[in-house]
Amino acid sequence: MNTLATSIVWMGYIVSLYFSVFLFLVYLDKRSLFHNSHSTTTVRRYPLVSILVPAYNEEETILKTLESIYRLDYPKDKLQVIVINDGSRDKTEQIVQEYINDKPHFQLLSHSNQGKAASLNRGLEIAKGEFFACLDADSFVDTKTLRKMIALHEEKNDERLAIITPAMKVDQPRNLLQKIQWLEYIVIILIARLVSYLDSLYVAPGPFSLYRTEIIRKLGGFDEQSMTEDQEIAYRVQQHHYRITQCVDGYVHTTAPQRLKAFYFQRRRWYLGSMICVHQYRSLIANRKYGDFGMMQMVKNALGYILAIAGIIIAVYLLVIPLWRWMKDLFLVKFNIIPYITSLSIKFDIMQLLLLDFKKIFIIGFLVGLGFFFFYLAHVNAREKMTKWGWFPLVPYAAFYYLLKGAILLLCLVEFSRGKKIRW
Repeated sequence: MNTLATSIVWMGYIVSLYFSVFLFLVYLDKRSLFHNSHSTTTVRRYPLVSILVPAYNEEETILKTLESIYRLDYPKDKLQVIVINDGSRDKTEQIVQEYINDKPHFQLLSHSNQGKAASLNRGLEIAKGEFFACLDADSFVDTKTLRKMIALHEEKNDERLAIITPAMKVDQPRNLLQKIQWLEYIVIILIARLVSYLDSLYVAPGPFSLYRTEIIRKLGGFDEQSMTEDQEIAYRVQQHHYRITQCVDGYVHTTAPQRLKAFYFQRRRWYLGSMICVHQYRSLIANRKYGDFGMMQMVKNALGYILAIAGIIIAVYLLVIPLWRWMKDLFLVKFNIIPYITSLSIKFDIMQLLLLDFKKIFIIGFLVGLGFFFFYLAHVNAREKMTKWGWFPLVPYAAFYYLLKGAILLLCLVEFSRGKKIRW
């Protein structure tokens, strides 16, 4: 590799090593809490909670979403459910209207297509709850989750606690891509938990994050110009020194993309939105006024793009180029692999062994080992088996998935550098 590529790769090694060890030390410091990860559902009082459900062309999932809300283990006279139909062109409005006819705590708002943030703000205008939760119309909340979140808020007893985030899983994955995303989300739950201990969460997932209504109104509601309003509001909350915490077993299930095209557009929006948020709140990067959020999380978010570039370079150098050469050789022999196999020989050369770059081998080996530990711990934390969907999804998850995400991220970096904007 040339000097620039080598420098980027080493920066990637250093950044990965630093933050991996940092999170590992956080786990060691808090490991006693992992043995008591069950949230209480004991609530001293039941505050009024408004649940906002923005929906755009969600006829296939909206009914299941509303059913999950209706089945919440929470007094129905303490719930206000507001479905905001954002100019749907399918049967979403009709399905919702028929469903809520005999449910007085449900109501439907309809307007022309304005985007998710505008829909949330419309619902926020008439929300009566002390708290409000957002629930995407392709997601489904567990029956005990709201009680756990309210109980957690009572336990924290912190007037500056603005957002409680859920533990989000992929709902009923069917194909390989969804099963791989299921694995990814399990790891995200763990990372969010560790980061939560540092008061450094930077995203409030659309599927059932719980907000203090007064605080979000004070901050001006959701940014209607943002393509990732759930990240932007979290950054703004952190900027104003409010707190965000995770309900470690407040589960909510979301529908993951089934096809690569849908996956690409989802991640493209996420990554571009994240870049815009980091740039918008760049004054928080390495800013001691914001504690671990400024000194650790914002630095990590900004340097994460170096990791993506380094990962792509490593993958191309170690995997793609050798594979391309191998395929080229096979093509030249018309894919007659028998002579190729018979000509293979394994030679042990002590000089080649001594010339190996043991620094890189040690770092990569350590990162792989630590990554496997976090992967195992993530499933323990989420009370799931690594092989719930079989062994097969583990292979592309480990070998190719992050390469795919890195490639999308690189494309987004190019678009971001050109000032590209996309609409929800």
